[in-house]
Amino acid sequence: MAESKRKATTRPVSRRGMTKGQIREERRIRSRARSRRKRTLIGFAGLLFAIVFIAALIVPQNVPSNNIQGINTGGHIALDPDDGRDHIENNVDLGGPYSVVPATSGPHWFGPNTGAGVPAPARWGRYTEVLPDEVLIHNLEHGGIGFHYDCEDGCPEIVKALDDLIPRNPSMYIMSPYPGMPGKIAITAWRHHLYLEEVDAEQIRRFIEEYQNRAPESVPGNSF
Repeated sequence: MAESKRKATTRPVSRRGMTKGQIREERRIRSRARSRRKRTLIGFAGLLFAIVFIAALIVPQNVPSNNIQGINTGGHIALDPDDGRDHIENNVDLGGPYSVVPATSGPHWFGPNTGAGVPAPARWGRYTEVLPDEVLIHNLEHGGIGFHYDCEDGCPEIVKALDDLIPRNPSMYIMSPYPGMPGKIAITAWRHHLYLEEVDAEQIRRFIEEYQNRAPESVPGNSF
C-alpha cells in the first residue's frame, strides 16, 4: 500500500495544531483588542482637543499683532520729532523743552506720586485742571489720545463737543485744558498731533483710528 502523503499547511507556526474553532476565537479576540485600542485613541484625541479648547478660552493670550502694531510712522499726519521716552526719576524735575506743544514724546514722570498731584500715567478721563507734559506724555506712551483746548473764555462749546467724542468709559482718552497752544484745540497721540480751531469730528475720528494704540507701550483697553 502506498504511503499517504501529508498535506502541507499554510498556517502560521503559532496556529499549527489549533482547531478551526480555536482560530476563529483567536481572531475575534484580536479584533476586539484592535477595536478597544481604536476607541482609546479616539477618546484620548477628543480629550486633548477639549483641554486645548478650554485653555484657549481661559488662559489670557498674547495680544494679536493687529491690535499692537507699533508706532504708526505713516498715516495722513507727519511724524513728530522723537524727543525720547526716558523716565524722570524724582517726578519733580521738568523734562522739556519739547519739540511739540503739547508734547507728544520725551522724558516723563512715572509712578503714583508726581509734582502735579496725579499719578503718571494719569487715570484716563476728563480733567478741569492743567496737566503737565511730564504726565501727559506717559499716557500717550501707553497708546492714549489727548484732547486739549485753549481759549480765554474756557470755550464750553468746544469742551462739550470734544467730550461728546469720548466714550462714556474714557479708557485710552485724556482731556484737559492746556494754555499756550498754537490753536484752540490739539488732539495728540504718540509723536503725532492735530491742531484745530473748531471741533471737526471727522478729522478727529480719523486721527484716532490711525494713531490710537500705536505707541511704544500700547496696552489696548487698559483702564488705569
